[in-house]
Amino acid sequence: MKAMTPKDRVEYVKNLELDPTPQSVLDLHLAPTVTEDDEQAGYVDAGSLVSFVAGVSALHKSDALNTTLLAQLAANKKHDRETQTVEWYKYYRNVLENVGWVVPSFNFLKFKASGSTFTVDAVIADVLEAISTQDDRQIIDSTISAVKALDNGDGRLVLWDQNTTSLDRGNFQISACSESDGVLVMKLGTFYFHTDKTVTSVLWFSFSSSKTEFYKGGQTVNLNEDVYNNDLREMVIKKLGKRAQDFVGNLDI
Repeated sequence: MKAMTPKDRVEYVKNLELDPTPQSVLDLHLAPTVTEDDEQAGYVDAGSLVSFVAGVSALHKSDALNTTLLAQLAANKKHDRETQTVEWYKYYRNVLENVGWVVPSFNFLKFKASGSTFTVDAVIADVLEAISTQDDRQIIDSTISAVKALDNGDGRLVLWDQNTTSLDRGNFQISACSESDGVLVMKLGTFYFHTDKTVTSVLWFSFSSSKTEFYKGGQTVNLNEDVYNNDLREMVIKKLGKRAQDFVGNLDI
């Protein structure tokens, strides 16, 4: 396959079809997204929780939020997020790679619980143990705790629930971002499931081990800034438009 040129990548993003913003999301009226240099932070980013350890620049925060949102919305347009999950993740990965993320692997394993029931916390911990540092795990724990602390009806919680679960199925991502020698690095946990009951809020739900198929994946990816240059960055921002505000909510951590 012929390697993509910088111009090819800009055209690729320009021609991507994105899932339209539903009225239910527009009605949330989330506060404008704020990214600051060096401060630890956490965000709801559609169906992802994206966290940042201290030391990540505001630009890199925006890069991570924008590119992962772009990949989600493009995959949503191509495949049903809950019922065509394998195909959805293939397209999601393809978008990430085409905008400059280096993704060495993207595999899923079935989670095996030790008891008759389990919660999402156990699955997340199982994935992150192998790929993350103590700082990564701490910021992810803080981000998840911030979501759990939101009041029912809070727009950020509604956004998360709408984009992660549908009846008895779900698909979501949990990530921690850091900088290493100026390079943006993301520890990315990817998850999807099918169970026997309607899931009301995935972070609180108690799953039956015998009646749930829960798949998990974990990978360390980094953003190649020779690829994600100013032209491509600006095209991603232009392509997302107002979606970059509609689908992203700051969390208090």
